[in-house]
Amino acid sequence: MIEQDSVRSSQFAIRSSQTVTDKTANQNCELRTANCERTNVLILLNLADRLTLAYLIFSTTLIAVCHQNIKHWEILLPAHFSLMAMVAGLAYARSRGIRFLSFISHWYPPLLFLFFFEEIGSTVHAIFPGWFDEYLIKAEFALFGVHPTVWIEQFSNYWLNEYMQLVYTSYFLLTIGFGSYLWLRGRRDDFDVFIASTCFAYYSSYVIFVFFPIESPYHTLSHLQQVELTGGPFTAFINLIEKHGRVHGGAFPSTHVAGAVVVLFSAYRFAPRIGYWLTPLVLSICIATVYGRYHYVLDVVAGVLMAALGCWVGAMLYRSRGIRNKRK
Repeated sequence: MIEQDSVRSSQFAIRSSQTVTDKTANQNCELRTANCERTNVLILLNLADRLTLAYLIFSTTLIAVCHQNIKHWEILLPAHFSLMAMVAGLAYARSRGIRFLSFISHWYPPLLFLFFFEEIGSTVHAIFPGWFDEYLIKAEFALFGVHPTVWIEQFSNYWLNEYMQLVYTSYFLLTIGFGSYLWLRGRRDDFDVFIASTCFAYYSSYVIFVFFPIESPYHTLSHLQQVELTGGPFTAFINLIEKHGRVHGGAFPSTHVAGAVVVLFSAYRFAPRIGYWLTPLVLSICIATVYGRYHYVLDVVAGVLMAALGCWVGAMLYRSRGIRNKRK
């Protein structure tokens, strides 16, 4: 009897041990499955997707927390959630090889730049109710002994006004043009780095807009300006846009400069010959932002720094992601 009881006890202990082992194995399997699912979801997102979602999370949180200081917050919040769903949906379509949606999934960021910039008009005072222009004005006067936007008006004339207004509007076309060059040549890795670099430069600038709101010398130094910038059709066209669609705020850093300089730096990296041709145009854009009274000189400097940081971060993120994918 004692031997039978001992055998039964041993069998029970073995079955209990097996049950615990099976439960542990099932739990580990479930954990691995969940981790794999999360990993698979992340794999669907390229660098531009991740940077866009990161900015959307920041701006959505800002709108939700500071909604009492934001105009039309009740419209912006659902719009942001819709954009998050759109980014995820386009990433899924890209993974499934749906041709048209896959194309859109690579090219949507430049369109969102326009939306996010226009949105700054509503969110610029989410945290701080006033403007910080006085700090830039004092710094520039200490550096140069003059107000650059006022000093440069002495060179104003019809043809220079036309040229400056024309190049000022070309910054966005540079992004589309150089991106198209890489895309049509089948250089998709270079294209992804370029778009990711542009995303980082723009999104970082939008964050700074909120924490350091600047309205531009067009508003703060207008009482010192003695010369009206008159010209022909390009000047008239820009004046019309500025009259009806000017975004009040979002001047530091200059996203015109940041976007254009990302193109220039990327061109020197991926297509040096194009970089040589673009240099005079990009330099003209930098000057035009001050000449047209849209930006302070320090806005331009900050824009160049954001472009350099964007290109460095974009290349670094892409390189690190490539290493991880090879390890997998």
